[in-house]
Amino acid sequence: MKPADYIFKIVIGGAGGVGKTTLLHRYMTGLFKEDTQITIGVEFHTQQIEWGGKKVALSMWDLGGQDRFRFIQPSYVKGAVAGIIFFDMSNLYTINQVGEWVDLFRNNSSGSINILLGGTKIDSIDAATEESVMARAMEVVKQYNLNGFVPTSSKTGQGVTEIIQTLVGNLLSQIWRENELLVVTVSSH
Repeated sequence: MKPADYIFKIVIGGAGGVGKTTLLHRYMTGLFKEDTQITIGVEFHTQQIEWGGKKVALSMWDLGGQDRFRFIQPSYVKGAVAGIIFFDMSNLYTINQVGEWVDLFRNNSSGSINILLGGTKIDSIDAATEESVMARAMEVVKQYNLNGFVPTSSKTGQGVTEIIQTLVGNLLSQIWRENELLVVTVSSH
């Protein structure tokens, strides 16, 4: 088996109970698991995907959302190149914690970190609520200079694969742009 061409450490954060673990379970297995337990500290998952003929290994760190785990989280963020911060679209109060997670990720990662905002439980809201929640999410993306927003539902599967693909696509595009700049800079001397 060929080793991975790229290995990305991704941290997953958000308020307790928003559905981070359920979403990762859905992504990893394709199955909806309604009764996930509270994440104690951190859970670790790996996944290998194919992207443009390259093997990409994902190391995903699901950080517990409860305040009592905050003291240990900075050490798990170290070395991360990307993160997803989730909020519960049916409980807009949870979007208020996004800033804390952005600070945690940016202050403890190595260099710049690509961060997406993910909304969970889109299947739990009606169309009128969805419109206002989507508008609020886009305000948060702009406010914290995040790399985008993807609404998801672990129950229906909506957006689950897309949010991971968007993140990986962002990371590979960044690497390829940097490599092109390097080639142009080196060849111009």
